Amino acid sequence: MARGAKRGGRVRDKWRDKQWVVVNAPVAFGGNPLSYVPITNIDNSKGRVIENTMFDILKQDPTQHQTKIFVQIDNIRDGTASTIFKGHEYAKEFLRSLIRRGSSMINYVHDFRTIDGFTFRVSTIAFSQRRLNSSKKHEIRMVTHRILSDKIPKLTVDQFVQEATMGKMGGDLLAEAKKIASIRHIGIKKTKLISTPESRAVQEAKTIESTTTTSSEEATNEEEDDAELEKYQQQTTEPTQ
Repeated sequence: MARGAKRGGRVRDKWRDKQWVVVNAPVAFGGNPLSYVPITNIDNSKGRVIENTMFDILKQDPTQHQTKIFVQIDNIRDGTASTIFKGHEYAKEFLRSLIRRGSSMINYVHDFRTIDGFTFRVSTIAFSQRRLNSSKKHEIRMVTHRILSDKIPKLTVDQFVQEATMGKMGGDLLAEAKKIASIRHIGIKKTKLISTPESRAVQEAKTIESTTTTSSEEATNEEEDDAELEKYQQQTTEPTQ
């Protein structure tokens, strides 16, 4: 017997309390309807992050399933939610498929600010055709830093989102990296929105201790992801007994 029946009351149907909302894609992706989600409290729904794939948004190429897109609800009005771009990342299955025996993996992570004041943490990853020494890896990281430092501060947030997720920025990196070594793949592995112009004043008011803690946690997460990939790469590159 249900608990409500023991007390003589009715069992509350929580789904009846929910309101279904149409979630639109960010302006950078056209602002078209993206998904249909239930929301219990509209006042508390701002900031909710929704995960999709690039294919869910553009519906153009099946390979777009390899990229996850994260959008954050910014405002809800008349049953429709507008969103902002929160970040993206390669799917783990796609990352594992890039690993080859006898190749090197080069990672690079840095924060960049767009011309309209949005700060993103950008992570790139490159895979070579053959093993590279430390000097070559360093050169590739320096070239990556130079290109992104020149390009991103000149882009609006919408331009940055399109170039980072649709391959344009990765293509620019590949063209320069090939001048240093034989590169099989290089791209923007992950982006994450760190701050917006509105939130920057609040973030700058935080204590140094909390800022340091947040940065160390992000670094730890990046190191864990990279360590997992490197471990998988080592297993892949071990000769068959």
